[in-house]
Amino acid sequence: MAHPSSSFPTKFVLINGADTVVADIFAIHVLAAADATMAVKAAGIYEYLAENDSNGTTHLANGDTLAAQQTNGVLNTNHAAGLYERLSTVSTTLPCVVGNTIYGDFKSVTGTAGDQFVCYLR
Repeated sequence: MAHPSSSFPTKFVLINGADTVVADIFAIHVLAAADATMAVKAAGIYEYLAENDSNGTTHLANGDTLAAQQTNGVLNTNHAAGLYERLSTVSTTLPCVVGNTIYGDFKSVTGTAGDQFVCYLR
């Protein structure tokens, strides 16, 4: 079995205010949150959409999406209700609580004035 220090993150970035970090981020630790939210771009964020509730540029089609309701795997504006994954290139606002660590497959994190986040890189 490998020594436990082999699994600790060795690279991190501190967001202090209105900064953006673009990297392969696996965890975000919240030190301070001015408005209790953070803006992220990430893979694997799913959202329930009502019928025809997508703008056609923010969500991937799922396995049940009819061919007429998608273009190159992206959900069209006319579609059935269901659970759809957001594109990893689209910014999403997530709630955050001071002291929490949020794990995921993040591509970028953006803070606002008064925010402090530690982003752990892969």
